[in-house]
Amino acid sequence: MAENKKKKKKVSPEERHRTLQDQVQALPYALADLESKGEKRKAFMLKYFAAPVIRLMKRLMDRQRYSGAEGQKLKQQEQMKRHLEMRRKQMEFMQGEMARQQKKAQKRTKGGPR
Repeated sequence: MAENKKKKKKVSPEERHRTLQDQVQALPYALADLESKGEKRKAFMLKYFAAPVIRLMKRLMDRQRYSGAEGQKLKQQEQMKRHLEMRRKQMEFMQGEMARQQKKAQKRTKGGPR
């Protein structure tokens, strides 16, 4: 039974920091989603217990990784990389949507009434 357990892959500090940044960015959306679903207790727990801890952890990691002149350069590089990555994902999404719309339009023109 013990052989079936998979070892957890160690997460690098950079990856952990990136995850925290994503979580902090997603907090307002997660709260709004929980409230819209009517899960007020979970929203409360997230807003007043989990969110402050996540923000604190991010602040500590920011302070540790982005201190000094080298840290500022690293921060700027990461922000630019993240921005470009998000733009690339948005473009891919829009291209997929366009292809889907075109397929829909082709189906309409081919299978129309005669």
